[in-house]
Amino acid sequence: MRAVRRTLVAAVVGAVALSACGAVGAGAGAGDTVYFGVSGPVTGPSAEYGRLWKQGFDLALDKVNAEGGVNGKKVELKWEDSQSDPKQTVPIAQKFVNDPSIIAELGDFSSPASMAASPIYQQRGLVQYGFTNSHPDFTKGGDHVWSPSLTQEFFQRANARAVSGHARRVSVVYQQTDWGKTAFDIFSATARDLGLDIVYSSAFLPDSTDFRPILIQARDAAPDAVVHLGYGPDGALIVKQLRDIGFTGQFFGGQNTPEFLRLAGAAAEGDIITGYFVNSDPRPEVQSFVTAFRDRYHEDPGEFNVYAYDALITLVTAARNGGATREGVLKGLRETPQFPSVQFGSLSFNDERRPHDVQAKELVVRDGVFVLNQS
Repeated sequence: MRAVRRTLVAAVVGAVALSACGAVGAGAGAGDTVYFGVSGPVTGPSAEYGRLWKQGFDLALDKVNAEGGVNGKKVELKWEDSQSDPKQTVPIAQKFVNDPSIIAELGDFSSPASMAASPIYQQRGLVQYGFTNSHPDFTKGGDHVWSPSLTQEFFQRANARAVSGHARRVSVVYQQTDWGKTAFDIFSATARDLGLDIVYSSAFLPDSTDFRPILIQARDAAPDAVVHLGYGPDGALIVKQLRDIGFTGQFFGGQNTPEFLRLAGAAAEGDIITGYFVNSDPRPEVQSFVTAFRDRYHEDPGEFNVYAYDALITLVTAARNGGATREGVLKGLRETPQFPSVQFGSLSFNDERRPHDVQAKELVVRDGVFVLNQS
């Protein structure tokens, strides 16, 4: 009887130890399907981004599975709705690391939501691919934390340089979030170095709908331009309300998304942003993507469709090169010299697990769509 008890105890301890160490080799031999986990906003205030992600992911799934998946195994996604809320990303991370069929994770949308979960992914050896996470500290979470997103430091410096080419006096409005404060701090420091005069600045709550009180003050400071540091929905409301109160100067802000262009309407005409993707880019990989997207969805893609599409292609490429396991994905990310990319042309990673040697582009709204600004 004692021998049986000792055997049972040993079996239980062994099972717990295997679970605690993250099931080394997870994903290997898990059948005929390779799974990636997606933690992202399906509902809630950021649900539109989740919708754009899904379009990009589904198009990428069509491509990779038509090409044989990962070494003959079909690729599928396991979605969890985080609402981009740090309180929800942590239990989602715990669920994903305990699912041995998942070989890597994609998401979350906002950097704070992703960073809250990073310690779990790092400790349990599951790659966290935060493809929209621009916070400078995101990839400092460990060697399993990767992002193709340019940091806020890179992006806001490029943004300030673009603004300085069109204006000398600016008013700046920015989201009252960790992301928004970081963006403003970097932008304002670079602006000072470039000789830009920030004549007015104010934070705004992400869920605000009436921005007129701060926009009137922004207008009355007599700037050449107003700079918005935020997302697409608030950017659309801000540029419309700016025009409603009579501001006729240059606007910098919003996002290259169908939602921003639709909500802002005619008020977005002439808007300038810094970015990396436009539908009119003549590169073959861009035109192939745009054609496939239009054929499937009967609308034009935006940058968040491209982010998701490229992200899945990158992880599939890593798994093909390194193996369809958690260790294989990490190996593939480390050892693959270049990944195909609609956004960049090709993607390689630096020592900080961020894109290497990428240049920002100036985009402008002409006739209701973003194009490269040639002026």
